[in-house]
Amino acid sequence: MYWIVLLALAFAPRLEDPADRTAFRLWFTFLAESQFYVEPGRRPREIQDCASLLRYAYRESFAKHDAAWMQRNVLPGVPGLPAIRTRSGPLFLTSEGMRHFADAKTLMRENCVRVGATLDRAKPGDLLFYEQLDQPDNWHVMIYLGASQIEPDGDKFVVYHTGPIQKSAGEIRKLRVSELLGHPQPRWRPVPGNGAFKGVYRWKILEG
Repeated sequence: MYWIVLLALAFAPRLEDPADRTAFRLWFTFLAESQFYVEPGRRPREIQDCASLLRYAYRESFAKHDAAWMQRNVLPGVPGLPAIRTRSGPLFLTSEGMRHFADAKTLMRENCVRVGATLDRAKPGDLLFYEQLDQPDNWHVMIYLGASQIEPDGDKFVVYHTGPIQKSAGEIRKLRVSELLGHPQPRWRPVPGNGAFKGVYRWKILEG
């Protein structure tokens, strides 16, 4: 097992070119945000919780965004974003090696690096992780969008999937950062002193 992990780390993808890192941030945040505007029945069936929203946006950021891709993805338009020239991104590092699937906790521990305890250093595409011990699925993650690419108004946003809520499938929510900082339930506020908030994290592929 030890050697498998070492091998996976050795071949873990990195976006060495700053232009590719910028392109990834643009595609990743656009694709995640776009699902907020897509009717639930028309979204990819794989998007069922917070981690699956990340996996979808991550994988499709590296896809070839041609006409066939457009037919497979229901989106509220597609901006003229630059392509990511690196094509080795859709796998995630797990304790068993490289896999297509990883839950929120594994994404945080194996595929991201912590950049701080506040949003001051957050960049578009960074991730906010929480551990809510009183919920069936303890780990939760939000995507920091920064400015919206779909409805820009000068404000900053996060987007996330709630996961199943009681007997419902849950929903995708988009909040202004100011709303999140003043969330009526303090455990969701991304601030120091909130023990449920694990910090702002960044994809390792963006380390260069």
